[in-house]
Amino acid sequence: MDKLIAMLRDEERKIAGRLTSLRAVIAALTGANSNKPHAGRGNKLRGKKLSAAHRAAIKAGIAKAKKAQGRAA
Repeated sequence: MDKLIAMLRDEERKIAGRLTSLRAVIAALTGANSNKPHAGRGNKLRGKKLSAAHRAAIKAGIAKAKKAQGRAA
């Protein structure tokens, strides 16, 4: 009985994944997202001085990203 339930749940997961993929394809083909306005990515910190801690955090994030790229490449 447990084996049957496990098989059914596994099949449910497979079908759910396919359904999600189908919905994504339908949305892409119908242009469901094309009607939504795109928000501008304005820089809210422009003209403001960053704190030393904020600058350090930004530098640390950039260094971490570069390190991750080096490993991935």
